[in-house]
Amino acid sequence: MERRTVLKNLGFGSMALFTSTALFGSLQSCSSAPAVDWVPTYLTAEEAAQLEKIVDGILPKTATPGALDAGVANHLDSALANIYRNKEAEYFKRGMAVFVKNYNEGSDTSFDKSTTEQMTAAVNAYFKKYEEDPSIMKSYRESFREEGEKSDQFVETYFVTNVVDSTFWSYFSSELVGETVMAYDPIPVKYEGCIPYTPGQKSWSSV
Repeated sequence: MERRTVLKNLGFGSMALFTSTALFGSLQSCSSAPAVDWVPTYLTAEEAAQLEKIVDGILPKTATPGALDAGVANHLDSALANIYRNKEAEYFKRGMAVFVKNYNEGSDTSFDKSTTEQMTAAVNAYFKKYEEDPSIMKSYRESFREEGEKSDQFVETYFVTNVVDSTFWSYFSSELVGETVMAYDPIPVKYEGCIPYTPGQKSWSSV
């Protein structure tokens, strides 16, 4: 699938910190079936609505389904519920609150009334800031190993980097995307470990 223009600054594979091993493990164990109406198990209803708005900005619907179609917010909430005793769930939840607070304070439009395009721009702005000021990520990595209360900047950075990584992870491992967007063969005849790639062809699904 071709990279979407609006997301050209996202997906910092070498920049974002893959510290959420527990979260990613939970993502693999949770159902990722799309849901139009769902009851959150870890987040509050308000927080769930905020997460939906953020993941929609990260992977909006275009010619292909978006994060909301794939039930990403529901999936992430289930993953967080599985690790709610872990400090990483607390970082995620608190970091989202800081993200929303800073958005409201720094934008002419309130978070609740923001558009998908505005949310995409807001997330992109964080990664641009991280790229321009490497000390933010350096401080973040160092602080992660330290005990004690974490700063607002730490949990916000934790949330931004991990919600982007987790959104992509959840999206591409969902049944909807695996079977309708990516190349999918429900009954493979044989295993081929090295298949030539033609530019523009769909990546193979692992569903």
